[in-house]
Amino acid sequence: MDQSFFRCKKVLVIDDCAPVRATVKGMLQQMGFEAIHLAKDAGEAMQKCIDMPFDFILCDFNLGDCKDGYQLFEALKKQQLLAPLCCFIVISAEAQSQIVHGVIELQPDDYLLKPFTAPALEERISKAIRHRIELRKVFFRLFEQDYAEACRECDLVIRTKADYALQAMRVKGELLLKLAQYDKAELFYQNVMQQKAYSWARLGHAISCFYLERWEDTELELADLTQFGDTKVEALDWLSRLYLRHGRYQLAFDTLSKAAALSPKNISRQKTLSNLCVILGHTDVAARIAGKIVQGARHSIDDTADNYLNHARALVDQAKSANVLEKAVILQNAGKLLDALHKRFNVEALKRETVLLRSRMYSCRGAIKEGRELMQQIQDLPLDDLSIDSCMDAAKAYFELGDLYSSQLCIDRLKTMLYDDDFLTETQRIMLQQEQNKHESLKQQIKQVNTEASDAYRLGQYGRAVSLFCETFDYMPTNPVIALNLLQAMSKSAGLTGETIHYAKSAARVLRQNKLEKNEQERFEKYVVTLKKTQPGLAQIQL
Repeated sequence: MDQSFFRCKKVLVIDDCAPVRATVKGMLQQMGFEAIHLAKDAGEAMQKCIDMPFDFILCDFNLGDCKDGYQLFEALKKQQLLAPLCCFIVISAEAQSQIVHGVIELQPDDYLLKPFTAPALEERISKAIRHRIELRKVFFRLFEQDYAEACRECDLVIRTKADYALQAMRVKGELLLKLAQYDKAELFYQNVMQQKAYSWARLGHAISCFYLERWEDTELELADLTQFGDTKVEALDWLSRLYLRHGRYQLAFDTLSKAAALSPKNISRQKTLSNLCVILGHTDVAARIAGKIVQGARHSIDDTADNYLNHARALVDQAKSANVLEKAVILQNAGKLLDALHKRFNVEALKRETVLLRSRMYSCRGAIKEGRELMQQIQDLPLDDLSIDSCMDAAKAYFELGDLYSSQLCIDRLKTMLYDDDFLTETQRIMLQQEQNKHESLKQQIKQVNTEASDAYRLGQYGRAVSLFCETFDYMPTNPVIALNLLQAMSKSAGLTGETIHYAKSAARVLRQNKLEKNEQERFEKYVVTLKKTQPGLAQIQL
């Protein structure tokens, strides 16, 4: 490219080191650039990109304590602040695999290692802009998200521009997958591989086979592609998703963990990994990953209140299976997360989410009454605008408080929300199914045990009836009907153990916390009077 071409182009250089900015600026001036803009950090760069479109952006990967180059590039892409023909080149002094793999995922125009010379920089810039110009109609259609037309423009490049046919073929394959034309994609990639077994074509072919449910072909191809640097991370992603599809959850987790270690800045992957932990029942690991997401998303476009809420949710899930001392510490940490939300987010807009979480914390401590009273603050608010994570948390909160009806409403709502075709959504569907299974299992267990308990009571087997009603009460410790039946059987039983006395007190507490019908209240009072007379251990039981 001659100097007259670069003279009318705008370039942005982003580096936190002033001498480096000056050096790169000098190199660009030698090439013919005149409109050279400089930025010392991601915040300044973002504002400049909002103010004007650039033809070239040269961005250092490490930009100090705030956003790094990866996070800036990600934000610019998501907010469509990069013009269709803008060339984004990452510059870094580090060749660490984590950095390289992360950058490859976002697909910048090039990756340039420091130190570099002016001729090397010119060569990279010239190569990048030629590629953009020759495929300009493709990039314009991609910017407009007109994927079908972009695919047709790729065909035109393939037919008429031999030097750029390979790049156009790679884009076309990705577009066929995006358009869900899997049969065409499979045939297309097969034709490409007849010319040469490019790793990207093999990956595209494996993804096509995944959607066409040719599982064996997919697994073998993906496993081999994990050996190549340019396909390793994405191949691990799809291999993990394949294992998930076949219920091999631990293997899916182990495989995705390798991808996350190679490219840790991908927040969606980290969330998927956390969900896999939940599916496996590893709540402690899920909480740890959720904490990493909070830290990793800081300064990125994914830095949202949901990350902090999800960390607190994961801690509550972990606390449910912890011992008494550990539970207190874990719930205290969850409470601190919620208390700190106001420092960065509008807590009024998060009222439902925080109420749901605090009610779950009460439930985890056994304070059902407090949890139910807290939930009354949001009982008139609709579910329609809850996020997927919040709606899932609502289903858990209502279930833990014994409100199966409201919990089922949340589950039904979630079924309409989980429509995306991605790995994260697939794990969410499985988590949802697990919640539904818990509902169905609980209902069946309660029904069966409750029937046996009622039969035993009718046959005068009061001791057995008490034992069975205690079992039912374990399944649903906030249900007033079960609590009432339990006290009824106890009032007929000859003697109670220390364990069953504990159940009697818990059942009485549940009944005190609920608004009972007149006949139910009368029955409750009758049973308490009888128990006080016949059971010394219940002399202090309260109505």
